[in-house]
Amino acid sequence: MVVFPAREYTSYDEFVREWCEATLADEECSLAEARDRGLIDEQATRLRWQLLGELTTDELLIKIPKWLAKEKVGFTDGGTPTEFVGRIGDETEKAILFINSAPAHSLMKRAHRIHTLETSLKEQPTEATDADQRAWLQDRLTEQRNQYATERETTGLSKEWLPTSQIIRAVRRSNP
Repeated sequence: MVVFPAREYTSYDEFVREWCEATLADEECSLAEARDRGLIDEQATRLRWQLLGELTTDELLIKIPKWLAKEKVGFTDGGTPTEFVGRIGDETEKAILFINSAPAHSLMKRAHRIHTLETSLKEQPTEATDADQRAWLQDRLTEQRNQYATERETTGLSKEWLPTSQIIRAVRRSNP
């Protein structure tokens, strides 16, 4: 059995360094220098990181070339997505069957909302005077998780074989 290699990350900086490696190499600078000079889209990278935190252990984020995305998905609302979240259903030496996939862009926004609400709940005092606020935050979190699950069910690359040579990135987040 072939085991498709997906890169796993335990730290955000490690993820940024490798996700943005082309920028760092082109500019011949360190991660700190690239951040100081505004060469890295920190917001988009942070959204990807938060999305990776929402994935189950058998899911991964992949990035494919635009030409392949056009061939497999076509044009969707807002353009042709090139990043997808899904699972590997089967694999050969030269391709993977990517199943249960959805475009990553809308999921990134939802994962960010979930992360923000979870952070707010952790920071929220638990005194009785804040019970209404806490309940409101918990309701929003439940709503966002439900919407994430619904969006997750949207079809992206519905059971598509993808040549492994054309997968630009395949990543997941692991717990340290």
